[in-house]
Amino acid sequence: MAKESRWPLLAAIAVLIVHGCVVLRSGVSLPPDSVGFSLKADLLIANHFNFAAASRASGVHNVPAEMYMLFTTLVALAKLVAGARWPTILVVANLCFDALTAAILVKLVRLVTRSTAAAVLAIVVWLLCYDVVTWVRMPLTDVPFLVVSFAAFASVVAPHLAGWKPTRKNIIASVVLTVISVLLRPVGFLWLILMVTASLVMSGRLRRRSLIASALLVAAAAFVAHTFVVRNPESWTIETLARSVRWDAKSYRLGEVIKGRPETFHAPPSTAVDYAAIVADRFVHFFAPMAATFSRGHKIAGVAFYAPLYLLAIAAVIAAARREGATADVVIFSAVVVLTVAFWHSLVVIDYDWRYRLPILPHLIFLAACAVPLLSRNRVLSE
Repeated sequence: MAKESRWPLLAAIAVLIVHGCVVLRSGVSLPPDSVGFSLKADLLIANHFNFAAASRASGVHNVPAEMYMLFTTLVALAKLVAGARWPTILVVANLCFDALTAAILVKLVRLVTRSTAAAVLAIVVWLLCYDVVTWVRMPLTDVPFLVVSFAAFASVVAPHLAGWKPTRKNIIASVVLTVISVLLRPVGFLWLILMVTASLVMSGRLRRRSLIASALLVAAAAFVAHTFVVRNPESWTIETLARSVRWDAKSYRLGEVIKGRPETFHAPPSTAVDYAAIVADRFVHFFAPMAATFSRGHKIAGVAFYAPLYLLAIAAVIAAARREGATADVVIFSAVVVLTVAFWHSLVVIDYDWRYRLPILPHLIFLAACAVPLLSRNRVLSE
């Protein structure tokens, strides 16, 4: 047990050193969203942490302000503690969250594979993942959501991988982490659905084939409903999310695939098939390792990182599909998480910098690491 505990600790220390050096060299970055959170935090402080009053004062947004109130509160507290240096406080917290995510990742890899090579690969790939450290430098919801959402996943699947039933403490941790995910970002509702589903799968109440069939049916229904709404935004009569619906509809009318990258746009859609083509193109671009406007070096680095990652992840899923048991189920469900997040953002938005891909990166690296035993000893999962 002591030997096993060294791996997560090693991963965390490596991240603190390597990613910490990158952050120190690059410095803290304040993108527009961070400035927006700063202004909301000022309103929250001015209203003596009266959330309702602060929400009214912040104006109208695409999504209700309450959906970001947890992070706004963290920004407000950081301002009260550190004043103008509040971004530094949150970036230091991000670095710690980054290290914690790596530790959880390596622990899961060891539980599934019992492989030293797989654990080393997971650590190295995480350290090389610039798409992670980029967001560590910014006081945003991205990195807190990354660690909380992945920790929620781990808290659900780890007991089954270890061969024991979840305890009351473990169940409470899963619920709390999932609720925090929902409160951190609007997309957290996906994790609520996914974690409930994971519990059903791990307990054996939802078989693998039923999971896949249900996922496909839900995806088809979501596509039909979403396409109808964005083609007829006036049909959405509920004030909540009305601005978001109109924003989505405008995005589709422009043929937008990746927000802010017009070279990916389609012609304005007129039929359901046109809308489906945009969604399909968005799904493919969600996994794109590069953009047309990247420099040659940036393109080479992106392909060199993501191509092997995707191939190894696919190999792990194929191997798991041929097996039974909790470990195979965890690998399959991790892939379901990746595809669910990709599909959801294919419906709504893919940001120009692929920031919404961040929560699936630990899953992709987990899947890739699970393929290592397959390549080295002709098996992929511990029994």
